[in-house]
Amino acid sequence: MSYGKLAKGISEKEARMKLQKVMPASDRAKDFNGASPPSVFVGSHGYPKVSAGILSPQHPGDSRLFDSPGQWKKSNYSIERIASLRTSLVNSKKQFKVKEADSFLDDTKEVAMARKPVDLEVSLEKKPGQSITGGRAKPVSASGDVKKLTLGENPSVERKLEDMFYDTDAKSETAVEELYSSGVSNYDIQQSFSVGMLGEEQNRKLVPTRWSITATDDMISKQLRDSVRTNQELGEIRYFQSSYVGNNFHVFLIPGNWEFELIELKKSGSVWNSMKNTYIAQNYEPATGRKNYAEETAGAYYASRLSALEYLNRINRRAKVLIVRDVTPEYWAPLGVWVIREAVRDAFGDYRELESMRDVKQSISDNFRFLYSRIENCSKLMGSRQQSLSYYDPS
Repeated sequence: MSYGKLAKGISEKEARMKLQKVMPASDRAKDFNGASPPSVFVGSHGYPKVSAGILSPQHPGDSRLFDSPGQWKKSNYSIERIASLRTSLVNSKKQFKVKEADSFLDDTKEVAMARKPVDLEVSLEKKPGQSITGGRAKPVSASGDVKKLTLGENPSVERKLEDMFYDTDAKSETAVEELYSSGVSNYDIQQSFSVGMLGEEQNRKLVPTRWSITATDDMISKQLRDSVRTNQELGEIRYFQSSYVGNNFHVFLIPGNWEFELIELKKSGSVWNSMKNTYIAQNYEPATGRKNYAEETAGAYYASRLSALEYLNRINRRAKVLIVRDVTPEYWAPLGVWVIREAVRDAFGDYRELESMRDVKQSISDNFRFLYSRIENCSKLMGSRQQSLSYYDPS
């Protein structure tokens, strides 16, 4: 899928021109030695026949930084720096039916389980072509069909992932729950799920990366939500803030039973909106959860919900969560929903206590004065009368 299709509003030509400025200038080679961060990618075009590939720069060495969202956020990497790293990768790929077995797919599983970069010797059918993909997943620019690929060594694998790979009786939800509970990151779980390593043997298949990201976020969130629902109620309203690469987040935790709402304000000139007016998207779930996909906010909904539930689980409290995401023109290239996940995770540090829902509304009004009425009209939580009465100003 092209960036033009993913970046609703900005034209494919504009997005491509901006990205080409930070892409590597050197000519791509057909044959090369590289090191995968480790990182794999499964496309969605043509499903149920898809491309599956191993990502790597065209040089050996420590490549972990090429696929390290947590480190990018911690080091405050710019869009240009991240795009430069990601567009230096080549996707060495083959086409498969999602249920197909192949020795190349065995290699992708080895890479997905690896604990450190994996050396590769790659021979492609021809020099890699430039076709930028991204959106929900991290961007990748070059790809080529594999003629021959050899792993330079037996990768050192994450033992918990390997154990779950060989457990062909566990359902995928059970596998994800056990891996996350044992400390395996959502990024490693997502990669393993994408290349068909988890779940009951008869149900294992390739899952496009962009789908597996949301599916993994959703499965982990449901596990955490079951725990959070039984926690003690939060005793005060907490207001958190975080900003990253042109995305500003306002996070409110409000005493009460679990509910969640994400409101996105996509400003004019941002990658998602070339119109003159701000586009507002909203999705919500009650205490019982959602029954259908969050169409309006899509992967951002599941990424931000996971981060909020992680925090509530960590402090052993339950609450309603309202997140307002402000997408500004500074966010000119869609880097993937990891931006939302990591920025909301980072928000949960210092916070300001608010006295009432009136203060929540005032804080939103102060930040978005001319948009406030539109935000309030679309919000479920701002209009709710189900919060603990003590948090409403009776005047």
